[in-house]
Amino acid sequence: MADERAKILLVEDEVGYQELAASLLSAEYDVTVCSTAEDACEKLDQEEFALVISDINMFGMTGLELLAKLKREGKSEKCPVVLCSAQSDPATKQIAMAQGAAGFIGKPFPIAQLTTLVAALLSK
Repeated sequence: MADERAKILLVEDEVGYQELAASLLSAEYDVTVCSTAEDACEKLDQEEFALVISDINMFGMTGLELLAKLKREGKSEKCPVVLCSAQSDPATKQIAMAQGAAGFIGKPFPIAQLTTLVAALLSK
């Protein structure tokens, strides 16, 4: 299947953001949604994804902890991780990028920024 759609794992605990991001991305990509980083870890053990988009501040494991786990397991090389947060201050972005995130998006999502970043990362 030459034109198989890239698979994105969206890790977001807020239903509104789940629906927004999934609806924006599902026209172009195969989007799977998880409400917790723990669920995301199970999904990532079962199947391969081209990209992970994760909220930072979630109950239980945070997006930064998920990123660290994927880096330890060597999964972030093949599957870049974009972190997002309502805390869109420069310090939060700097922490995310310093820990190896492929990108950072503040909430509410600037639609063009989200779709452009995803397209750029998946075209590599």
